[in-house]
Amino acid sequence: MLRTTSLHGRERSVTIAPAILIGLASLVAACGFGLGPRDSHEAAGVFPPWWSPARVIAAASAAGPVSAASRQPFVVVVRAPQGDVAARLRRAGAWLILDPGLARACGSLKET
Repeated sequence: MLRTTSLHGRERSVTIAPAILIGLASLVAACGFGLGPRDSHEAAGVFPPWWSPARVIAAASAAGPVSAASRQPFVVVVRAPQGDVAARLRRAGAWLILDPGLARACGSLKET
């Protein structure tokens, strides 16, 4: 009986896997085509959620001065006069780069 339940769980995983993959692909496409920063001098970085707030701030600071932080400790906004903030946030470990306006709309940001 336990074996049957285990197989049922695997079958269910296989059934929903395509839907999950399509959803993730859609999210990646949307982020790549419309949610990215409009200004090369400012961007919001979404870091791994299990990172400590100190690690997120340290990584984001490597990309430039942190200008705002989200209520979620893994989302920060960096503004730097030299530009190319998005690429530097990616190199620092950010999973996703967003326009700061979108990050502000998703949750309250505290200016630093």
